[in-house]
Amino acid sequence: MEQEISIPVNHDDFIHDIAYNFYGTRLATCGSDRCIKIWDWNRQTGLWILNESMLGHDSSVVRLSWAHPEFGQVLASCSLDRSVRIWMEQESNLKNSTMRWKSVSTLNDSSCAVHSIAFAPEYRNLSLAAASSDGKVRFYSPVEPITLSNWTVSGQIDFIPGGASDSDGPLCLSWCKSRFASPHMIVIGGSKGNRVKVFQLDTMQYSELHELDSYEGFVLDIDWAPSMGRSYHLIATACSDGHVRIYKFWSDPVMAARAGQLDSLFVYEGEDGDEQEVDSSSRHNVKSKGKGNNSNSNNNNDDDDFEDDDFPDGSEDDDDNSDEGNSDSDSDDDSDGSTSDSGDELGRPRGSGGRRSHGHARDGGSAGTDGKAGVPRSELVADLLVDPQVPMRRVRWNSTGTLLVSSSDDGVARMWKMSVNGTWREIAAISAEKSSADSSL
Repeated sequence: MEQEISIPVNHDDFIHDIAYNFYGTRLATCGSDRCIKIWDWNRQTGLWILNESMLGHDSSVVRLSWAHPEFGQVLASCSLDRSVRIWMEQESNLKNSTMRWKSVSTLNDSSCAVHSIAFAPEYRNLSLAAASSDGKVRFYSPVEPITLSNWTVSGQIDFIPGGASDSDGPLCLSWCKSRFASPHMIVIGGSKGNRVKVFQLDTMQYSELHELDSYEGFVLDIDWAPSMGRSYHLIATACSDGHVRIYKFWSDPVMAARAGQLDSLFVYEGEDGDEQEVDSSSRHNVKSKGKGNNSNSNNNNDDDDFEDDDFPDGSEDDDDNSDEGNSDSDSDDDSDGSTSDSGDELGRPRGSGGRRSHGHARDGGSAGTDGKAGVPRSELVADLLVDPQVPMRRVRWNSTGTLLVSSSDDGVARMWKMSVNGTWREIAAISAEKSSADSSL
């Protein structure tokens, strides 16, 4: 059942961001009025109750991030005033007393506006990443985990070589949320060049791992989906050109090969079509279904139960027929490298309005001569467009990475979900004026 709850936030200007805590029982809002407001969920009344309202910065507050609750009630905010502030709840003080939440630290290392911040997953300890328009992403760690009054820069990524300025546009970032991903990764997008890149932590320093894509418009937001046991990652971007793009990303190409999707999803750059297949001989053995190459299997395996009369064409030792079988299996492949007739089932869905996505694969480095490059891979699997004149501002995945929510300058929040045939479609739209949902939900 669809239910709408209105929260009288009473901000005096535009609201730039809202953020739920880990349990979804607390909500923080911020806006151009420089205020940050904290709201608590009341289970008895089903209403959001104001916990505190504080004047957060000297300019518009553009992003908020909650730390994991094991570190206490800690909130970070960033602003166009070039600063990041760390807030802690003082539970001994009364709610709405202006003393309930205290700014325990202010980080002023950026020379430009800070547009994006995010606390790292809890298994990375208490660590904060902040991306600013000077083209840098800084990583902060507290010196005193109890008071959180002193923070140091524990690392830095120069995303824009040579630096940038506010006029070059914002930066955005999102942590890889998988506990088992090794090494630890973060994806960054936006600003000059409008590129989206994945970085990894290597020997206490961050190095570039892979470039997902580059756009003509600014990348305004990015979100890394929870992995939930997948052999690949999902990353979504929101852009000023009105597009929401979804990527599959394999940090380990071996895992993709084991999933049986490497041939259809990956295009090796700078190679001929015959060399784009990984371990083609073993693939042909499977597809020929007993033709040609299976004779080698009989000769090398004493336990094989196949007899001569099991092959009606008698081609188990015929090299010419073996080559012919391999040729036939090759001709069964789609021209774009996909082994599926539909194409949609292997990550090439259609976007909103039946528009086919520009499915492609990118190589993080040059492929080896055997076609098994030890480099990450990515593929654009959905390109969702509502209106090219309406910038997309935010994208967020749900806790399982199966539902994506986007918001745009038209004041509408849209929900996207992949259907059984691999196409992404809009299933609900919610706005301040009216909301609609798919009856199938």
